[in-house]
Amino acid sequence: MIPYLALRYSFSSSSHHRQRAVRIALSVALSLAVLMVTVSVMDYLQSGRFDRIRSVRSFDITLDGEHTGEMRARYPDASVFAYGETEALLNGRAYTVRFIGSDYDGGMRVVSGSADGLIVPLSLYIMGDDSAALTMLIEGRNGRMLPAEISYSVSGAFSTELGSAADSSYLFLPYGMMPEGVPVHTAIKGVSSSEIEHLRSEGFSGESWKEKESGLYSALLAEKVLMHAVLSLLFVIILVSAASGVRFFFQSRAGEIAELMVLGLKRDAAVAAFTLSFLIVILLGVGAGFVLSLLFIPLGREFIMRLTGEEAALMLPLHTFIYFSLFLLAVTGFLAARSGWRIWHREAMEVLSGPSRA
Repeated sequence: MIPYLALRYSFSSSSHHRQRAVRIALSVALSLAVLMVTVSVMDYLQSGRFDRIRSVRSFDITLDGEHTGEMRARYPDASVFAYGETEALLNGRAYTVRFIGSDYDGGMRVVSGSADGLIVPLSLYIMGDDSAALTMLIEGRNGRMLPAEISYSVSGAFSTELGSAADSSYLFLPYGMMPEGVPVHTAIKGVSSSEIEHLRSEGFSGESWKEKESGLYSALLAEKVLMHAVLSLLFVIILVSAASGVRFFFQSRAGEIAELMVLGLKRDAAVAAFTLSFLIVILLGVGAGFVLSLLFIPLGREFIMRLTGEEAALMLPLHTFIYFSLFLLAVTGFLAARSGWRIWHREAMEVLSGPSRA
C-alpha cells in the first residue's frame, strides 16, 4: 500500500502537483550534473599536473648511481633508464643539463632538428646559434670538481608535456658526451613511490618524486583539498534547494495526507507514503543527474581542450557521485520525515481546516 501511494502522489497525471515534482527533480539533476563535471575537470587538471611532473621531471623513484640492470630485473613492467644530470650556465642563465640515452623515457621529444648534439628549448633554437658554450662543474686531474666551459653543437629543439615555462630550464645532451664527474641517476617509472623505502633498506640511495618535489607536492595537495572544500559549498547549495523542496512539497500535500488519515489510513503509514514519495522525486533527479553528467562530460573535454590545448580523457567521478547522491538522499529523507512528523502530530481536521506549517 505505501509504495503504491508513494508512486501515486509522486508523478501521477491526476496529481495537481506534478509540475512542482518535475521541477524539483530537474533542479537536482542539473545541479548534480554541473557539480560532477566541475569536479571531473578540476580532478583532471590536478592529477594531470601530478602525472606530468612525475613523468617529465622527477619520475616515480630516482636512485643515485647506475643500477639499470638490477632495477629492470626487479621491476620488469616498469620503465628503467639511466641519465646524468648537472647544473650549467649558458649566456648567464642557469639550466639543468641531462645526459640521456636512447632509452630515456622522460617525456622529452625533439620537435625540430635531431638529437645528435645539444638539444635546447625552442626559444633558444629559433635564435639560430650553431653552438653553445656551457659552464659546468667537471672532475679535474686532482679529483676535484672544477668549473669548465665546454662548447657543444646545437642540433635540435625539444618540448615536454610540462610546457614552455618548465622546458626553458632544461638542456639535453647525448649520454656519450657526459663529462667525468657528472652524477648519474637511475630512474624508475611505473612503480609506487613507497618502493623507495624497500630499496633504501637494501642499501640503495635515492628518493621518490614526492620527496624530490616535496614543496610543490604539498602545495598542489593543499590546493586539491581546498578545491574539494569549495566544491562542497556548491553541494551545500543543492542541499538548501532540496530542503526548500521538502518544505513546499509537504505544505502542498498536507491536506492530502490528512484526507488519507480521515479515510482510515494510519497516520504513520500516510506520512511514510509521502516521505517515500518525495524520495522517489529526488531519486529520479539523481538518476537524471547521472545521465546529464555523462552528456555534459564532452563539454568538459572541450573546455580543457580550449584551456590547455590537449585532449583530455575526462571521466565521470563515479565514487564522488555516489557519495554525494547517498548523502543527498539521506539528508532529504531526514528532512522529509521531519516534515511528515510535524503533520503526524496535528489532527486531521486541523490540517484540513487551515494552512499547514510543515
